[in-house]
Amino acid sequence: MLHQSIKYLFLAIILSPISSFAAETKGGLPQLDLNTYPSLIFWSIISLLTGYILMRYLVTPNIKSILNSRETSIQNDLVKAKLSSQEADKIKQAIIVDQEEIKLKSQTILNDALFEARETIEKNENEVSKKLDLKVSKIESKIMDSQKKVLDEIINTAEEITADVVKKFTSLKCDKDDIKSAVKTASKSILMEK
Repeated sequence: MLHQSIKYLFLAIILSPISSFAAETKGGLPQLDLNTYPSLIFWSIISLLTGYILMRYLVTPNIKSILNSRETSIQNDLVKAKLSSQEADKIKQAIIVDQEEIKLKSQTILNDALFEARETIEKNENEVSKKLDLKVSKIESKIMDSQKKVLDEIINTAEEITADVVKKFTSLKCDKDDIKSAVKTASKSILMEK
């Protein structure tokens, strides 16, 4: 409202001397005419007062409010930036803690897996060892049985050959029991040497 009334007053002041000046046009420079000095002084004072009032109540408060809002906006942005930086640091710390926890968990899982693998390997080795020992003992017993059979066959064959040799080359009559005992004694001494 004050702004509009100042506009109308200013227009009325400007338009009134122009209409009177148009009626009194004289030749020459108006700046040098002493009759125009009072009106020039009057209008200069009015213009300066009007400019001062406009600057004081319209322009300066607007500039001041713009500067204040800009300053508050900058301060708010700085506060938000600081908060964001703090949140980013907290998130970074949380990520680092999570990474450490994940490393520890993965190390624990890895150690557990290695322990289980070792236990499984040892268990399997024990089972394989038992199976091999059982097979070896079976094979050894088979070998011993085979060896015993072979030795018995060799001894029987040796007894028969000895009996035949004694019959063919000598005229002695030998008892089968004597031949068996002689072959067994000879075979035992031969086997003991090996």
